[in-house]
Amino acid sequence: MPKGIPAIVEPSVLQWARESAGFTIEDLAKRFKKDPGEILAWETENSDHKPFLGQLRDLANLYKRPLSDFYLPEPPQERPLPHDFRRSPGDVAGIYTPDLRKQLRFARERQELARALSEDLNESLSTFKKKVTLDSNPESVGDSIRALLKVKYSDQCQVGDDRAGYLFWRERIEQAGILIFQFEKVSTDEVWGFSLAERPLPIIAINIGLSPNGRTFTMLHELVHILLGKNSICDIDDYTPRPPEELRIEIFCNHAAAAALMPETEFLNHPVVATRPGKATDWQDDEIQNIARSFGTSREAAVRRLLTFNKTTKGFYRERRAQYQAQYKDQKKKTAPNTPFARDYAQRAVSNLGHGFTGLILTSYNEKLITLADAAQYLDVRPHKVRKVQELALRRH
Repeated sequence: MPKGIPAIVEPSVLQWARESAGFTIEDLAKRFKKDPGEILAWETENSDHKPFLGQLRDLANLYKRPLSDFYLPEPPQERPLPHDFRRSPGDVAGIYTPDLRKQLRFARERQELARALSEDLNESLSTFKKKVTLDSNPESVGDSIRALLKVKYSDQCQVGDDRAGYLFWRERIEQAGILIFQFEKVSTDEVWGFSLAERPLPIIAINIGLSPNGRTFTMLHELVHILLGKNSICDIDDYTPRPPEELRIEIFCNHAAAAALMPETEFLNHPVVATRPGKATDWQDDEIQNIARSFGTSREAAVRRLLTFNKTTKGFYRERRAQYQAQYKDQKKKTAPNTPFARDYAQRAVSNLGHGFTGLILTSYNEKLITLADAAQYLDVRPHKVRKVQELALRRH
């Protein structure tokens, strides 16, 4: 008896869908429990072997693509992936796992959707126009970021804990016309964040696995990439060897992000910093923590800033950097949940999609430009959760 109805699809489209999702022939062979040659035959022109409709649905679910994509007459033209600024040589540089590729595709789709909905609502698109070059002074870039985001040190000091600090910076960046997303299920060993610099409505995406301070610094780092006009995938590591031009860009982005978080005058006038001599190597943990807490940043970023102003040595920075990274890995192991954590999907939507994108979807729904089903799909919730998303979004303001 036949096992199913063959799907009449183009082999080249099957190959495009698989490769764009980041899977190999061997991956599919294991998943479908078939010989790799049979999977390859699906993607071979003039082959009699076709996936059955049920298998095609499984592929659509695996690749997180609508079934209609598989019935295209030919593979579509896709924009290139963002430049990979992750450490090299290393385990992840140049590797785009299926989960990372999925997040990159989702970000582009949301960017295009946000632009279309903004036009339908007759809303003026982002007025974000600031640009810099690698010849710019990173300290000045940090100052200009603070001016662009209307951040004063007095406001920064009143923020509160690390999570509140992250939300403070995130809201300011969104208000400047940048969409900010959080993504899950991608290891921080693989990527910390990425950015899509094309305007209007450029995008910053942050790995939710980072600490709040790590997310804040990564967000500002990616903002500098946008100011440079460079799409990027980053791990914020500028101490591991990599090509000179890439290293120059990452050092610049880290320096400018640090200058935005910890402006020179306020940093050097900080009571702990101001009383210490240059090249000090006896900084105590409580002093470093005091500085970091004052500016809402990590201990490593604070020590790196001390190094920038010759308040310590490279050796001390490397020593503390290794210490903090080891502590962070140990803490991650201790806090890793043994069972999946059940999150409220409405809260997850607001948190991961950000106020800018969520607001566009809800406004479009309320104006009857999209249906309830559309809104639920775009927010990645069930239809009955859309009202809860709206309540949570309103609660933020």
